[in-house]
Amino acid sequence: MESGLVGGRRPITMGFIARATLVVVGISAIISLFWLGRDILFVAFFGILFALFLSLFVNPLERWGIPRLWGTILALVLLVGLGVLVAWLVWPTLHSQIILIRHQLPVALHDALTWIEAQRAALGGGSAEVTSTDPDQDLHRRIEEILGRIIAGALPLLQTASGVVVGSVLVLITGIYLSIDPHLYVRGLVSLVPPEGRERFRATLYSVGHDLRLWILGTLINMLIIGAMTTVGLLFLGVPAALVLGLIAFFLEFIPFYGPILSAVPAVAVALLTSGESAFWVIVLYIGIHQSEGNIVQPLVMRGTVHLPPVLTVLVGAFMAILFGFLGLILAVPLMAMVIVFVERLYIQPLNAHALRIARAPPGRERGDGE
Repeated sequence: MESGLVGGRRPITMGFIARATLVVVGISAIISLFWLGRDILFVAFFGILFALFLSLFVNPLERWGIPRLWGTILALVLLVGLGVLVAWLVWPTLHSQIILIRHQLPVALHDALTWIEAQRAALGGGSAEVTSTDPDQDLHRRIEEILGRIIAGALPLLQTASGVVVGSVLVLITGIYLSIDPHLYVRGLVSLVPPEGRERFRATLYSVGHDLRLWILGTLINMLIIGAMTTVGLLFLGVPAALVLGLIAFFLEFIPFYGPILSAVPAVAVALLTSGESAFWVIVLYIGIHQSEGNIVQPLVMRGTVHLPPVLTVLVGAFMAILFGFLGLILAVPLMAMVIVFVERLYIQPLNAHALRIARAPPGRERGDGE
């Protein structure tokens, strides 16, 4: 019985080496395939998020007896109409503030960068290097360098204007088709799983969709509250272009932890053109708003959604940003929420159920009847 063992261990055979080699090669091939198709995977995931966003409107319409096809069309028409109405109402103010930002922000950022270089040169005992007398030209050059470092090689398809257009169209088409008949694609995925695990996998897919839908709804409410608070606060402080800066805060609020920091940069830069005191109060305003968000707003609007550990959120966001650039940072949190639900449903819950069965088994039965 122990003849096949050497020193209590099974010998390493050529068959074992061949199987291990095939496994390693297979895993490497899968990783390479995913990396080559990373643009399509990003587009697909954005499409899934867009479909889940549409389902916030389509699902109630379906419960009222409206087919999903017509519900999706109606939701799209209402969203486009609402967007056109809002744009028509705020465009005159928004347009003038965008022009103001275009003229003032480069000057403010150039002054800030010049001051930083001067301080660095003073600490190093050298002199600050002045690369250009034109703030616009200098800032544009710096921005191009930074953006090049951020997105170079990460998502090749989305690095060009035509690629962005194609990607956006694919996201819209994917989201619309998924919204019209999500059950078709769920059935297709479930059919790939062995029969004994299909029911659990189906329940997990619907649970992921439900949790991500709640997360999207809570995030949208959070974005609206923070955008409104930021706009009102900047108007009260007399900061120029408060509406544009509030919109920036609204959109960047989609990115936890990093979004508020990024949204504060242009606001502080514009306030610096008024006075240092104004910039100080803008910093205080942003800190106060986001403390209120973390302690009051989020616990209320995100109640019942997936719990995301703060440290994990920061680390995953940084990893995705380094690997895939800004788009990776945007997708980091919903992707992490999806993975957490999958791990919880497909691994942790079965493991806990198995441990509970062993704990409740009669003595002598935990290891099976054959022992």
